[in-house]
Amino acid sequence: MSSTTSSHRRTDKVTSDDRLIGFDLLSNLTHMAVLTLGTLPRSQVMDSVAKLNLKTAVVFEDIQLLTQRLGYEYTRAFQLVSEKVQSASLKSMLLRFAAAISSGESEREFVAQEAATEGERYANEYDRGVENLRKWTDAYAAILISVTLIMVVSLVSTLIGSLNQYFVILMAFGFFFMTSIGVFIISKVAPGDELMYHTTRPITDKRPIGKLLLVGFAPLGVIVAILLAPQFSLLPGASIAFLSIGFSLFPVGYWAWKENARVQTLDNELHTFIRSVGNVAGASGITLHEALNRIDTKSMGSLQVYIDRLKIRLGARLPTKDCWEAFREETGSELVSRATHMLVEGSELGGQSDRVGNICSAYALNVTQLRAKRALTASTFSFLTMPMHATMSFILVFVLEIVSSFSARLADASSNIPGSGSTQFTLSDNLRVPPGITLPTPGDMGAGLDIFGAPDMTIVTIMIVFTVGALTVANALAPKFAAGGSNLLILSYFSIMSVVSGFVLGVVPFVTGMIFAV
Repeated sequence: MSSTTSSHRRTDKVTSDDRLIGFDLLSNLTHMAVLTLGTLPRSQVMDSVAKLNLKTAVVFEDIQLLTQRLGYEYTRAFQLVSEKVQSASLKSMLLRFAAAISSGESEREFVAQEAATEGERYANEYDRGVENLRKWTDAYAAILISVTLIMVVSLVSTLIGSLNQYFVILMAFGFFFMTSIGVFIISKVAPGDELMYHTTRPITDKRPIGKLLLVGFAPLGVIVAILLAPQFSLLPGASIAFLSIGFSLFPVGYWAWKENARVQTLDNELHTFIRSVGNVAGASGITLHEALNRIDTKSMGSLQVYIDRLKIRLGARLPTKDCWEAFREETGSELVSRATHMLVEGSELGGQSDRVGNICSAYALNVTQLRAKRALTASTFSFLTMPMHATMSFILVFVLEIVSSFSARLADASSNIPGSGSTQFTLSDNLRVPPGITLPTPGDMGAGLDIFGAPDMTIVTIMIVFTVGALTVANALAPKFAAGGSNLLILSYFSIMSVVSGFVLGVVPFVTGMIFAV
């Protein structure tokens, strides 16, 4: 009983968001379709897909638990697990699977049809997500422009005295709230798939490079910011802090960008490699290892170096499983990992290599084509975000400097007005004032300029720096969520946005001072 309860709790962890589990469900069904090409019993097929490191694999693991340990039939096990699944598409698939088993339908044909159907559904959902992403990236730009204009109006309002300076604080937090909503929506509407293959035992020294660069340079930038920034006034100090952090993160950001581009290139060439190996092995009736020795790796593009290493390891008679795992870890691609798992297991467990290769190749090609559509929208948005961030930061800092300079000049002018404390006069006793005329008192002589206050700009300046910081973080997160890929890409965008923010905070006050000095 405890096993069943534990199984149901684990099944409940599968999210109800079809966008997040679509890639995993497609991979599960494609893997199952490859395995059913052989003569494997149903229990072995289920056990194999249950061991995959996928979100939806736990569902098939629970089905195996109910059938192997508790003695349930597969029809009943599928029905019981479907009751605990939150995803509508996954629940529907499990119920259809149970109906197919009870009706005696061919399991191979059913799984192949479900894999094809799920591929079409996943493609439609992905296209819908890309279209929503395109709309919301446009909306995000509009949100930034709107809240920036509100901040500008609040700055000018503090100058003319119509609003208290603490209204700027409220607007700054409102700015943070609105940009956070925009980033959150982009992260939710973007299609969900994984690009990078994560492993706990990297074979090469390439995988830890990003972490080493982060640990080595990021603390240095923070230390420089802490030591140098307090020695300057607020805006120059903030400029130094942004620049030091941005430049310290640039190495890891550049590495992440290069690594992300490398994996994308490998994914685009993967389907050709899988189809070639499968066709050669199937046509000649040989193993995948022998097929690898017959193909021309020079035509495989960026995959050549990794395929050559795979051939060397297999030729040294190392365990086949470890050789392919090393291939996956060296490429660092999640798509390579999933597609090669299908290819190797399907061929070794009785499937015809050419049919297995064609299914895996179609799967890889479908995923890369969908990612290309997303990349088109995400790259446009990423390039737009950089000049937009520079423009918004420039406007905020430039208006702040104008308000500060104008406020200082008003304070100087008010100090020279009679009645302000520097000039005194008295009326002669012989001077008669006509009836109905009231002379102003000395303290009232400068009252006409009271509509223009001279507020303390320290709090206002702090809020503008806070706003620029919030803008920097938001414009680093939004492009990454739109494009997907490695989480280290956040640091890539953040380093660029930080350098831009630091440049604006350092240069704009200097330029504004030169303008007002003329």
